[in-house]
Amino acid sequence: MKIKKMTASFGTLENKTMTLGDGLNVIYAPNESGKSTWCSFIRAMLYGVSTAQRAKQGQQPDKIKYRPWSGASMSGSMDIETADGPVTLQRRTGRANQPMQNFSATVTGTDTPVPGLTGDSCGQALTGVPREVFERTAFIRQAGLGVSNDPELEKRINALVAAGAEEQSYSQADKQLQAWHRRRNGRRGAIQELETEMAENQAALDKIAQAAQTAEALDKSIAAAEEAQAQAVKRMEQARAQQRRDALGVLSQSRQRVQDCQQEQTQAEKDEAAAKASLDASPYGDMGPEEARRRTDIDAGNVRELEKLAAKLPPVWIAFIPLGLGVLSFLLSLLLPWQAELIAAGGVLVLLFVMMYLRLQNLKKAKEETLAERDKILNAYGADSPEAMKELLANYRRLWDEWQRASYHLEETESALTKAQAAQKEAESQAMAGLDFSDSGSSPAALASQAVQAGRERLDALRQQRAIAEGQAKALGDPMVLRSALAEQEQRRQALLEQDEALALAIETLEQADRELRSRFSPQLAARAAELFARLTMGRYDQITLARDLTAKAKRTEDTTGQEESYLSQGARDQLYLSLRLALCELVLPADDTCPIILDDALVTFDQPRLEQALTLLRELGETRQILLFSCQERETQYFANDQAVTAIRLS
Repeated sequence: MKIKKMTASFGTLENKTMTLGDGLNVIYAPNESGKSTWCSFIRAMLYGVSTAQRAKQGQQPDKIKYRPWSGASMSGSMDIETADGPVTLQRRTGRANQPMQNFSATVTGTDTPVPGLTGDSCGQALTGVPREVFERTAFIRQAGLGVSNDPELEKRINALVAAGAEEQSYSQADKQLQAWHRRRNGRRGAIQELETEMAENQAALDKIAQAAQTAEALDKSIAAAEEAQAQAVKRMEQARAQQRRDALGVLSQSRQRVQDCQQEQTQAEKDEAAAKASLDASPYGDMGPEEARRRTDIDAGNVRELEKLAAKLPPVWIAFIPLGLGVLSFLLSLLLPWQAELIAAGGVLVLLFVMMYLRLQNLKKAKEETLAERDKILNAYGADSPEAMKELLANYRRLWDEWQRASYHLEETESALTKAQAAQKEAESQAMAGLDFSDSGSSPAALASQAVQAGRERLDALRQQRAIAEGQAKALGDPMVLRSALAEQEQRRQALLEQDEALALAIETLEQADRELRSRFSPQLAARAAELFARLTMGRYDQITLARDLTAKAKRTEDTTGQEESYLSQGARDQLYLSLRLALCELVLPADDTCPIILDDALVTFDQPRLEQALTLLRELGETRQILLFSCQERETQYFANDQAVTAIRLS
């Protein structure tokens, strides 16, 4: 099969067309120009676009990754040359969730369908291998040069080595046998499951026996708990009765105390009122003792001063002395010759008399007023002298002390009554609390009630445990049935063990057969790959060893052991796996109707000398099959600039 022409609406390709030559085609395009998209388009035209592929590790599935950027439906056509003639393949998108599922294969230039080519069978019919083999041989990308094992590739290798049908691979057969082995002997195998069931049945029997023992022990505990509960109830009732008596006694005492305090207060009120009345009847009223003393001292002093003042005033008869002298002078004037002077002196004396009399009248009035003021002060006290006032003050002091004592006593009785009333309320509250018999608190009744509650809870818990044990025993099943099931399961287990031994033997035999097949194929593949690798590396490496999973080691003649790929440079590693890929293409792909080999930037890490070796090799291979070499570098096109046998294509 050869690809002649392609037209694609696929990813970044918007109705783009490419025409190819028969042999080696070198397609140059810078990055982001659609090289990898053209490679994926060829694969999609041959094998379709998988709708089951899912996004993983940041990579979108092809059905999303290659949606045309223009928004159009994914579609394309490819003209190919087959052994039976030219054929045109077309794929279109009917439904959005099934891209390129509408397929047609017609004779080029006509509407005549090509029999035997369908959307599902097209790729294998044209390339001779299924999609998985094509991707691991002829579809070579720079990021995927390595070769990985695959059941389809194994089928193809087995067919080539044993000349048999491509129906079975070692991996598939081994996988199936291993799966059967695991089903019987793995962690979730039939034997393990059966042994688990047997262990569960035995455990159920053990649990039934244990439950019976537990139930018997619980019955004894329940009986003991019931007896203890009865004793606790009895103690609680006794404690409650005593608590009632105590509460009522405290309440009665508090009430009597209130009554006594009320009587004392009533008497104290009477005594205080009487003392206050006696105090109010005194001259001092409710005046304080100190103030009364100061007032009494002042008033007594005033009385004494007034009395002294009254005593100092002369008597009225003194005023008659000048009058008598005047009369005497008049009488003498009649008898004596100097009577004129005597008359004058008598007149003066009379005048003095008049003046003194008037003065004495004023003094008399002042004395009367002074004595009246004194009497007013004494009358205010109801006393007749300052000494009597002192006696009244002493009596007032006594009355004041008696009133103070009565007032203090009244306050004491009021305070005592208030306390008694508060005590009565507290006693009533305590009595109510005592008669409430709640479970809280620390009284004997409360503690007894708590003990009863704890006993009830323990009894309920024991009964619940007893019910659970009985229920568990019933849920576990009939012991006779379980023992019968155990015997049957043991027979099945022995049969499975025998089958497992047979499977282990089959796996070992299959592995030996696979080693024999690979011992015939691996040397042939390794020899051809080593030949190509030696050519690409210009003789630096001349041997390749292959592991079962097709991982390779490069070896030089002077080396005692091969070099693992991780020890090689990136370029040498890519040259190693390109050699292995090309060798696989020669040995695995059909030789009578070759399919194209597609290389996507597979030579980008090669230095110039080894690049030239690789290009020369590809040109030679292009003489027998079509080769499409996509590159982001111009080295390849420059190398074949004057070679008419090579088709050079530049993409924009």
